[in-house]
Formats: sequence, structure tokens, C-alpha cells
Amino acid sequence: MELIEYVKLATAFIVSIGGASVVVIGLAKWFGDFLSKRLLDSYNNKHEQELEGIKNKYAKELEETKSTIEKAKMQYARYSEKQFESYNSLWKILLYTKQQADMLWEKLEPSQIPAFSEQIRLTKDAINDNLLLIEEEHYVKLLMLIEKFEQLQFGKVKLVDVRGYSSENERISLEETRITINQNKTTKDNYDKLILDIGKSFRTQLKG
Repeated sequence: MELIEYVKLATAFIVSIGGASVVVIGLAKWFGDFLSKRLLDSYNNKHEQELEGIKNKYAKELEETKSTIEKAKMQYARYSEKQFESYNSLWKILLYTKQQADMLWEKLEPSQIPAFSEQIRLTKDAINDNLLLIEEEHYVKLLMLIEKFEQLQFGKVKLVDVRGYSSENERISLEETRITINQNKTTKDNYDKLILDIGKSFRTQLKG
């Protein structure tokens, strides 16, 4: 075989090898790009699904929260309405009890004392019946007011005895009469101030 033929054969072999390499490299690059795209698409799809899941979760939680808030608003509205009715009713009872106390203070009528005592009992019952709707600070003040009314009642009973309505106390001096009247006056001043304070607190509560 001539040298020139060897050269041609070698050249053809190299060319054939080189062409195959180009094809292999081209296929490798195409496959790499294809695989990368598939992996990227898969990652993006998974990421989108996770984001969609998170979005749906928070959307559901938001709806549940909104529903809870609406229920709370409705319950608060019902509570406020009942409390408004309760406070108005209580205020009327307190004013009537105060009127009875004022009448007993202005003019001592022994026959009025049992009726005033009964009115105090009814006021206590009204307070206890509405206990669930009364704010704690108001409840404390109401109990203090009842105590003042009871003090006036006791003072008037004592004054009846002091003034000689009771035969057991005919010897009691005028000085004790004066002391008892002053004590009753102090009690009246206290419940007058207290009921004004309660009225102010009630108005503030009902205004929200």
C-alpha cells in the first residue's frame, strides 16, 4: 500500500472519530439541557404546589378567624344589649330606693321603716339577679350603697328608740338623739355621693 493511501485512511479515521465526538458532545449537551429543564420544571411545580398549599391554608385560617370575630361581635352585641337593659332597670330601682330613703330621712315615720327594709331586700335581689351582667367595680359600689341604706335603716330604728317610741329607751339623753341624727345625716351624704358616682359609672359603661 502506498504512503498516500495510509495517509488517506488515517485522515478518514480521524475525521470519522472526530465527527462521532461532535455528535456525542452534541447529544450530551442536548440531554443535559433537557434534564436540567425537566428538573427545573419539576422544582417549580413542586414550589408552586407548596405555595398554593400554604395560600389555601392561610385562606382557610383567615376565614375561620373572620367567622370567629363575627361570632364574637354578635355575642358582644347581645351582651351589650342585655347589659344596657339591666343597667337601666337597676338604675330605676336604685332611684326609687333612694327616694324611699330620702322620705325616711326627711320625716321619721316608724310605719315606713318595714317598707323601706323590704325595698332594700328587693334592691339586693335585683342586683344579684343581674350579677352576670354587672361589671365588678359596679357590683362593689352597689354593695356599698346597700350597706349605706341599711345603715340609715338602723339609724332610724335607733332614733325611734331614742325619741321614746320604745319604752325601753325613755331615759336616753338628748345628746344621744343629736348624735344619732348626725350619724344618719352622714349616712345620707354618703349614699347621695355614692349613687351619683354609680350613675356616672353606669353612663360611661353604657356609652362603651
